[in-house]
Amino acid sequence: MSTASTDRMAMSPMVDLTGHGIEADHFRSLAAALPTGVTVVTTLTADGAPVGMTSGAVCGLSCEPPLVLTCITRGSRTLGEIKRRRGFCVNVLASGADAISQRFASAGGDRFTGVDWRPGPGGLPVLSTGTTAHAVCELYQVVPGGDHEIVIGLIVAGDSDPSASPLVYHRRTYAGLDTLV
Repeated sequence: MSTASTDRMAMSPMVDLTGHGIEADHFRSLAAALPTGVTVVTTLTADGAPVGMTSGAVCGLSCEPPLVLTCITRGSRTLGEIKRRRGFCVNVLASGADAISQRFASAGGDRFTGVDWRPGPGGLPVLSTGTTAHAVCELYQVVPGGDHEIVIGLIVAGDSDPSASPLVYHRRTYAGLDTLV
């Protein structure tokens, strides 16, 4: 058995932590103090329609193999389609793309209406404007994480624009990091 296969299976048993730790509102306040990059995670439905959601819980996980992770609420339509499609794209939003973030964070409706995108590898939706980078991923592993699931993807394609500044979210407010460019 390969090391990658072994690693996928090496997980600690679940521990029920219901009722332990701080209250949810307190957690949200603490989490809001963490500045985070803003992304839109996209995939396709069975009939080829694009779906996606805003996520601030994305980070690089490994260089070898090249892995990225995102955390998605259990029951999310996007999560269900990622599991079914076995692939997704992480679109890193650029400074000034607040409206795109808000659109993909809203409930209901076709979030792709009025949003420019193109099919990337495997047809996965890559946003054409308002981004600094994108990473097209094959689903590698899904790990339970409380009321979310940790979705790990193997990056198979991607690109970045080093001249574009990222959009960040801090204390429930958007900001650009234009001073870094």
